[in-house]
Amino acid sequence: MVELGEAFVASGWLGRKVVSESLSWPDDGGDLLPLLLDAAHDKQARLLAWSRRNGAKLTLGWPGCESPRVDRWLGPRLMWWPRGVPEGRKVAWASSRLGRAIDERPDWFAVLRSAAAKFDPARDVLLTAPSTTVDRFLERAAILFGLRRLRVHLDERRSLVDWLTRLRRQLWRSCLAHDAESSHASGAVVESASSEVFVSPTVGQALLPVSCSTIQNGQECPSDNLPLSDRVLIAAADQVLALQVRSNGNLHQLLRARLSDSAWPAASVWLALGEALVPLEVANELQSLGAVGWWLFVEHVSNVLDPPRETGTLETCPTTTEMPWPDGNYLVHWTRRRDGPWPGQSEADFIDDLLLPRETTSHSAFAALSRIVQQRRLVASAAGIRGDEAVVSFSAHPLRELTKHRTFRAHRGRWDYEGYGLCVRREWLQARGAKPVIYGDDDQWLTLPNSDRPFFQLKTTRARGGAKTIDWSQEAEWRVPQDVNLSEARRDDLLLFVPTQAEAQQLAAISPWPVLLAPSR
Repeated sequence: MVELGEAFVASGWLGRKVVSESLSWPDDGGDLLPLLLDAAHDKQARLLAWSRRNGAKLTLGWPGCESPRVDRWLGPRLMWWPRGVPEGRKVAWASSRLGRAIDERPDWFAVLRSAAAKFDPARDVLLTAPSTTVDRFLERAAILFGLRRLRVHLDERRSLVDWLTRLRRQLWRSCLAHDAESSHASGAVVESASSEVFVSPTVGQALLPVSCSTIQNGQECPSDNLPLSDRVLIAAADQVLALQVRSNGNLHQLLRARLSDSAWPAASVWLALGEALVPLEVANELQSLGAVGWWLFVEHVSNVLDPPRETGTLETCPTTTEMPWPDGNYLVHWTRRRDGPWPGQSEADFIDDLLLPRETTSHSAFAALSRIVQQRRLVASAAGIRGDEAVVSFSAHPLRELTKHRTFRAHRGRWDYEGYGLCVRREWLQARGAKPVIYGDDDQWLTLPNSDRPFFQLKTTRARGGAKTIDWSQEAEWRVPQDVNLSEARRDDLLLFVPTQAEAQQLAAISPWPVLLAPSR
């Protein structure tokens, strides 16, 4: 432990006169603050005393019976608990990556929702870590379902001395900004529903990187090449629920290593069974090692793709198969599926749609078009626009040509056109500021007046990897430099288009404008 003592001296936690060899370190998982307080000089002793009054702990390893197995998986590390170590059984919900279209995963969210309903906040603490698949959703889930949560913060970018130095400086800022005596006059520490632990880089010699699992003291340990955030959750949790496991992925390897290690109790890993969750082949292997399968019958969730209800009160607009205007008299706006919040929607509200669930869960191209109809508005966006100018984009190409020449844009991870959108009379849009895009180069951008910059687009760019040149002028783009208020559009100013008869009928039930049945190709 000489190296650890030297790190505390080098980072300013202890004075230069402290002899590292003389320090008597507590057992793994024990609190180091009392030892440091005894050895610290006056100024640093004040900081350490303030931290202890606030309930903080600094431990070497994970406190409790988990410490030996966590150390084997992660190596020895310091852990800073600013609000103390929360009591209770540590539960981790883990998952392989979901992909972009998370709104199309009602089964996954149904499992998460059911797990939250079975969670006992008086006994259980939910483990989570940044950059893991489930972390994005657990902050809202903790609020919505009243869960206790422990978030694990990891920092591999710094040395141990840098990590300790930064922690000490942050504590001084907090200490100077708050009056500890008045804030905690009673001396009691109130445990929050949300706790944190900050994990240091490894102390001493790190485990050697390997390409697969290794054996230590007769037990299997996962590769150091696997993500640290996943390793710490699977190692520190008393119980793991795997919502989705991809064959031979990171999570699969970690679960296999945990189930092969006798340090964990039997039946402490649960698997959400289903081909889109934990498929049969993976489930059979992990269950043979002691995992427990969990079947969940997913409830039906209505969304905008369900047939419209017959109310007898809606005046539906007509559907048509013929374009009412000649080419050149209209501009086309396409809707696409959206993989995150709608324009103007908060991240929290978007996640609530998925967790609860709501009828607005679907973020498909058809859902986007239905939302436009309901809101009577095209919302401007600055995505991909130089100068961060928010605009609404259209194309002057005839609709039938666009459907034939759509292209997958790999750098954006989507098709440039889908079979959903609206056509608007050009004259109506021009009265609201629509202009054709100015295609040019960087030199031309510099000469443009500010009023023209929302309409600028580089004529050519290189695709990802530089192997292909994209000529954007082929899109024949027009832009409106603000939201477009469609409530001002008459029935003959606008029409909607979709690729199927069923969708056309559904949209016609809520639309004040005609709906065109247009082929997607």
